[in-house]
Amino acid sequence: MFIILASTLDPAAVNITEHLRECFGLCPNREEVLGGKRVLLLPLETEVVSLSKLPQEAEEILVASRHASETGRPSLTVHVPGQLEEGALAMASPCTVKKALLALNRLAGEEKLNFQVSLEATHHGPTHPEVPVTFVEIGGSEEYWRNKKAGEVVAAAMVEAVGGMSGRLAVGVGGPHYAPRHTEVSLKTDVAIGHILPRYAPLSSQLVELAVKRTKGKVELLAADWKGLSSSQREVVKEASRQLGVELVKESELLREFITGGETGDGARGKEAGADSRRGGSHSSRETHLYRGGAEGDSSQGPG
Repeated sequence: MFIILASTLDPAAVNITEHLRECFGLCPNREEVLGGKRVLLLPLETEVVSLSKLPQEAEEILVASRHASETGRPSLTVHVPGQLEEGALAMASPCTVKKALLALNRLAGEEKLNFQVSLEATHHGPTHPEVPVTFVEIGGSEEYWRNKKAGEVVAAAMVEAVGGMSGRLAVGVGGPHYAPRHTEVSLKTDVAIGHILPRYAPLSSQLVELAVKRTKGKVELLAADWKGLSSSQREVVKEASRQLGVELVKESELLREFITGGETGDGARGKEAGADSRRGGSHSSRETHLYRGGAEGDSSQGPG
């Protein structure tokens, strides 16, 4: 069973929850079946990031959340939780992350919602669950957290993410917090990135190994934003690749494969993400590529 967690203290989560109920019939504390999957929406009276114990057993966790940044720019983001400085990482489901990102990107374009769409580097808790956790967020200021159209788009993307998809599983390394290269690879290729260890992380072979171990499924690639790594970090990643037997690939090469080999992401394996999940509506599976990379100086400030 998938559990969707939403804090009643979080205005974005409340907004998303309202649209999960109105558009998909997901009522709090009542199990429903969506896309052949059992789904339970659970409101919490505390912030999810400080959750010390899952309220109920689950196959996977999705979290509806706000995201605050220094710039306050409107955004729709996806990430896996983890406390990098402490070496504590949640379980990641790269395919859930990828499907949520693809859906956000497509739906935001269809709704003409001018929000930046991106992955984020791994950050904050909770890290204790032994099942994958994925945050899907509305970013910016309170004005954007309460934006009805944004709430509807995130609700629809979360429902699509429950359906799952296939892809080459990867851990992302390097780059800034808003991970423009990792986002582009996730949108345009068949690679699914879960944990992202950014250039500001205390990067070590042990942390890379932990990210691989805390990923659901077999990790095939270490996807590197090569220019977003220092020379010493590059050596760390090379050594981790050798030790783990996981291929290290520059993301520029993955994108070059996409350009020379044709569409492989949303147009091939990811095309199943294009099926309309809203009741009574239909949506094109065309990739809108709304994504615009985040400013490198912007850093996460809020629960998301």
